[in-house]
Amino acid sequence: MKRLLTIILLVIPAFAVADTYNYLTLTSTSAEQSIALKTVRKITFEGADIVVTTADGTTTSMPLASFSQFAFTSTATGIQSVARPAADLCIEAGRIVADGQGLLLIYNANGQVVRQQYVSGNRSEVQLYDLPRGLYIARLGNRTLKVIR
Repeated sequence: MKRLLTIILLVIPAFAVADTYNYLTLTSTSAEQSIALKTVRKITFEGADIVVTTADGTTTSMPLASFSQFAFTSTATGIQSVARPAADLCIEAGRIVADGQGLLLIYNANGQVVRQQYVSGNRSEVQLYDLPRGLYIARLGNRTLKVIR
């Protein structure tokens, strides 16, 4: 009986701690991204990528070749995925997708403008494949997006 009680007392705190996880954190060799756990609908493997789909249909993909781990965490680390307002910026499959109108500026880690493009309407896409790997900030009006390429 004592042994059973000891096991129960050891197991109960594990269940209590499980409810404190709020984020799914994906880690690769060059980036880390956190996604709110309550928005995650499915995790799939498509081709050479791991793909996380959220409730609003947004997908986040990471190449399996550079993927190192995913974990459930209580706090967000790195870049987190949030629900997109009507006029916003996001990163999808290596490109910036802008919903809105105005001048989209992309800055490098030194604060220099490395690309500028006028966008208008829904889903204007800006390719990033020709930029060197690194940290960038995209800005459209008062919206900003941190991009790790």
